Amino acid sequence: MSALSLCVRAQKMPGRGHSCPLACFSRRGRKLSLRLTLRFVYPGAAALVLLLTSIPVAQAGGPRYIAGISYFNQGTAGLPLTWAQGAVNYYTDLGSLSPTVSGPQGDALVADAFSQWTSISTAAVTVTHAGQLAEDVSGTNVYRNSDGTITMPTDIMPTATGTPVGIVYDVDGTVTDALLGQGAGDASECFGNAVFGGLDNFATSANFLHALVVLNGNCVAQLPDPDVEYRLVRVLGQVLGLGWSQMNLNIQTHIPPPTADDYAGFSIMHATDLSNCVPITLCYSNGGKVNPYLPKMDDQAALSRLYPGSTFSASTARIHGNVYFANASGQPGQGMQGVNVVARWIDPSTGLPSGAYAASSVSGFLFAGNVGTTVTGYNDSSGQLFNRYGSNDSILEGFFDLAGLQIPNGGSSAQYQLTVESVDPFWSDTVGPYQPWQVLPSGSAQAVIVNVILGGDVPQDIVMLGSAAQKPDWFGPTTYNSPALLPLAGDWAASLDPYAGLDYFWFSGQANRTLSVLVTALDQFSAPSESKSQPVIGMWALSDPGTFPAPANTPSAFNSSIFGMTVLNAQLLQATNFRVGIADIRGDGRPDYRYHARLLYGDHITPARASVGGGTALAIAGFGFQANTVVTIGSGSAHPLATSANQIVVTASAKADGVQDIALIDPPTSASSILSGVVTYGAGPNDILRLIAGANPGTPVGGQAPNPIRVQVLASDGITPVAGASVFFTATPAVAFAACSGGGSCTVLTDQSGQASTLVSVLTAGAITITAQLAPASYKSPQQVQTTLLGTQTALDLSLLSPNVWIAQGATLNLTLTARVLSNGIPINGRTVNYYLIKGSAILNPPSGKTNTSGYVSSTLQISSRPGDVQVSVCVEPGDAPCSTFYGTAVPASSLRLQAVAGDLQLVTVGPPFQPITVRVTDTSVPPDPVHGVSVLFQSLLGRTNNNAPIVTGGDTIITRDKMPIFLGMSQASVISDPNGLVTTQPSTGGFTGALAILGAVTAGSGSLPFQLQSLWPMTH
Repeated sequence: MSALSLCVRAQKMPGRGHSCPLACFSRRGRKLSLRLTLRFVYPGAAALVLLLTSIPVAQAGGPRYIAGISYFNQGTAGLPLTWAQGAVNYYTDLGSLSPTVSGPQGDALVADAFSQWTSISTAAVTVTHAGQLAEDVSGTNVYRNSDGTITMPTDIMPTATGTPVGIVYDVDGTVTDALLGQGAGDASECFGNAVFGGLDNFATSANFLHALVVLNGNCVAQLPDPDVEYRLVRVLGQVLGLGWSQMNLNIQTHIPPPTADDYAGFSIMHATDLSNCVPITLCYSNGGKVNPYLPKMDDQAALSRLYPGSTFSASTARIHGNVYFANASGQPGQGMQGVNVVARWIDPSTGLPSGAYAASSVSGFLFAGNVGTTVTGYNDSSGQLFNRYGSNDSILEGFFDLAGLQIPNGGSSAQYQLTVESVDPFWSDTVGPYQPWQVLPSGSAQAVIVNVILGGDVPQDIVMLGSAAQKPDWFGPTTYNSPALLPLAGDWAASLDPYAGLDYFWFSGQANRTLSVLVTALDQFSAPSESKSQPVIGMWALSDPGTFPAPANTPSAFNSSIFGMTVLNAQLLQATNFRVGIADIRGDGRPDYRYHARLLYGDHITPARASVGGGTALAIAGFGFQANTVVTIGSGSAHPLATSANQIVVTASAKADGVQDIALIDPPTSASSILSGVVTYGAGPNDILRLIAGANPGTPVGGQAPNPIRVQVLASDGITPVAGASVFFTATPAVAFAACSGGGSCTVLTDQSGQASTLVSVLTAGAITITAQLAPASYKSPQQVQTTLLGTQTALDLSLLSPNVWIAQGATLNLTLTARVLSNGIPINGRTVNYYLIKGSAILNPPSGKTNTSGYVSSTLQISSRPGDVQVSVCVEPGDAPCSTFYGTAVPASSLRLQAVAGDLQLVTVGPPFQPITVRVTDTSVPPDPVHGVSVLFQSLLGRTNNNAPIVTGGDTIITRDKMPIFLGMSQASVISDPNGLVTTQPSTGGFTGALAILGAVTAGSGSLPFQLQSLWPMTH
């Protein structure tokens, strides 16, 4: 089983084979952003895969496809794909183009559209109408099957290399419906779907083998139709191997207002049309002065670079070079991909750059735009490698080529202005190697004037001034096998630099935890950006030898509602070391790919137990905590006391016994970390309930049993006491429990020694069963212990309250001895009771007394430094019968021990006083007995802390190592333990206010316990 999982995983799409995606359009003219996988079925052949997609891996800003380092033959990487020898043979449909336009008329339309490209004199491309397809392609032979596959004729399949370019006349839109979805062929969808298609099969020699073009007859009522031909010319440009371009974008944006020259140079291969451009002449003809579907100089140069004719070099000029980041010295650094480089002829009559004689090239167009990453994998949804497109030669990373520059008016020399601009993410999202995630250039460059001549080739590099400079990250280079240790704070900044730079980090994690890794892309000025890197995040077990894509990963960047942020939510399934990888989704890397990362992860808490009554301070350790991190326990919030990057201290609210989850939530991002089953309130499901005292002699009705019922809750190890657990006392028949204020049943919380106890008063004669249950409200079959008590009654009974007392040896104290006289459970008023000292040395004052209306009578036993035991016989008059004995047992100092009861660890906000500190003094008996009269010493230091930081410790974890730097005072006080062995003191701040800390110890005999108290200023966000 994998050590981790992704909480939300995107569904991957099936696919296989090397058929190239077929270009298609949405109903509103923008390219589809999601891939649609279709299988086509034809007689005598297996199902093939054809992808209808926006082809995000294709290059543009010149050639549409560049051969990569996989699939294509060795030595072809970096070469644009073309038709072999520039020869294109196409075959047209046997049927009519539309109900009103015949097949021959359709053939004439196609021929005229192709001629717009073949008439470019500097391009050596020949297009031949080589014949017709074998059938009338229609909805009768192209249709979608119930299983999602599509049946279609064999001579228009991607494998139909004998009919290299198939032209389908979809007379009624049914073929379009089958390929693009029901309704796509309707006349209302003509803006996007009048003409669609493209290349769908490549040879390993870096040549095209097949293309398919579909003309929707519902969009062609008559010819000529400039809108249909405009769209056909654009699709045929793609069939010839051209990509989209960005030239004179102000034609669409109107910033600045376009001139006549701008219209004359506006490339037909621009990426996007707006839906209000109907007819197309409305937007691009400049009032009928410009033919929208005539290739302009930018288009002519691009086609000629793909298919250079014999006169191309001699009749045009070339400017080429590289766009570079500037290094720290201002010299060329890494090549900068994705910059649109524009050359404009300088009109000598005006000295101004021309919009008509202009061409563009996107830097790095020959370089790989997306090679994949270890995070998201190296294969696309069809299973093909991303690196099948684009070179991996770093020399080409910033390369641009502006061959094909024309010199107008018959001149042989000219000046061209060279400028750079960003590829517009809206209008040109599918232009260039970074499509569809455009990257803003870093820095800027002044316009350069370049002198050119016909046949000349001028090298001209561009160094972007003020661009991000390469800087080594603080953690040094990392690799998959050599990750850096995750920063202690869980919060860091770095850059994905240089190319193919991925950052890897490792940390130790616990099982049954979730976490969030948050990565925000930054620009070179450290501002969030979605126009730089596209960060994706992956996680592996550190022992994973290399599973790609990562077992837990973000399939895409910017999957959160926060601008520029990618979030990975992962679940840890076992305790081990983990690796986190951060990459650009394209596998890219450059100096301006900066990011801010944070791991929000809760690892463990101290202590792991909380009281059912609430108030327990819990320290949560982990990574990436902030002042606004919200903590919840179960379904309720927990009050924060202090927060650092690695720890949050909270006060647990009251909850029922049982195991609870703790959740850490980042409010701005909704990122979270859940620690499942990490804290146990009170009693856990495997805790142990033990009866440690409960045996009693027969007790008169109305009297109090001499020995308390005492139970202890222990953890499953049978050793560790459990504080704050619910113990439910009840009896059959009913008794009066002192812990229940005389009630017949109640719940008592265990103290810090895990004990809960109560004295019992008998209400009825006979056998009584006393039951203690552990958290019955939380568990269906709670643990329980029982003891029995016999209730007796006679005409004259004597009952002593607490007849057994353990006294510190040598103590001086007054001990109240109380008795009750009863008759068949009814108190007797006015009866004389005598007290006789029968062992030891002490004074009884008074030696006798009369009972009150409730039957009670008391005498004080005055003990003065007595080293031994004392015994007192108590008898009822007349006749000193019946009698009972008080036992005072001396306990030497060497046998004294201390038990924590309450208040020894406190972390509170400034304002309310600290709670009292209570300890119990016992002897070494099993079970231990409480010792009265012990002088218990409380010693403490009072101080003030820096930065409101907690200094107390919980368990074996130090919440922080900040020391108490400002000493304010010290104190000590002695308190005598009561008959229950309890000692309580109220901590004092000595009149000081604000954030304070008290550190001290309690000692008695050979026993000692520490106490730690601190007040913190309230948290502010």
